[in-house]
Amino acid sequence: NDGFSRMTQGEIAGTLNGILSRLRQSDKAVRRGNLLRVGQGADFWSPEHNTVMYDPGCPWKKDGNCSTPDYPTAGTGGVYALSLQYMQSVETVLETYGGPEEEWIDTFGVPRDEEELTNNDFDSVSYDPARIKLLGTDKAVRFVMQGFSGDLFNGYGLVLNVLKQERENLLTAVHEELRLMYGVYVALLLVGFYFLLFRRTISSSSTYTETSREFVQMLPSHVLTRAELELLRDHFCDTSQDDDA
Repeated sequence: NDGFSRMTQGEIAGTLNGILSRLRQSDKAVRRGNLLRVGQGADFWSPEHNTVMYDPGCPWKKDGNCSTPDYPTAGTGGVYALSLQYMQSVETVLETYGGPEEEWIDTFGVPRDEEELTNNDFDSVSYDPARIKLLGTDKAVRFVMQGFSGDLFNGYGLVLNVLKQERENLLTAVHEELRLMYGVYVALLLVGFYFLLFRRTISSSSTYTETSREFVQMLPSHVLTRAELELLRDHFCDTSQDDDA
């Protein structure tokens, strides 16, 4: 507490400890799965994630210099090694400056009293120079502070981009498969419809042919005149070839 914060030492330490716990859970859920509604972690299906997370190097840096000022080897083992060093640094800060653990209060996400935040009933604001000096002299504190804008932030940002790209690829593949399934469904529907229609048409034609044959056989042709017989023949026979002849 440098004197500018509206939180007590116990509130700062408790909130930082709570955030550290949530960070560990989120990290484990993304990497290994079976946690926080994540079924299978990225370790088991994303080679790109594993490259950024575990392989030596620091692909989030453009200059290729993987060393960090306070922990030279922390940035050379991928994001995972860097995150472990960050969590250890947070633990060191809590042990050194957190005060009694029984006074820790996690206030992350808890609404604050507006009167408390806007209270101006003071004549002056002073700060503790020794606390301010710690930001530049204690390497654990400095590493934690730099983590929000330095290597760890950029490393997690690269991991997030990899996961977003994996999600886009998955959604694209699912979309293509759904379109293919829909196309097959429509094709089968049309083929089935026309097949049934064709079968019904052929069946109806056969039925009408048999009915017409039976009707003709029942006609008393022996009592019909020649003109009436010609009329029946023209009705049931295709005479176009005879006409052409």
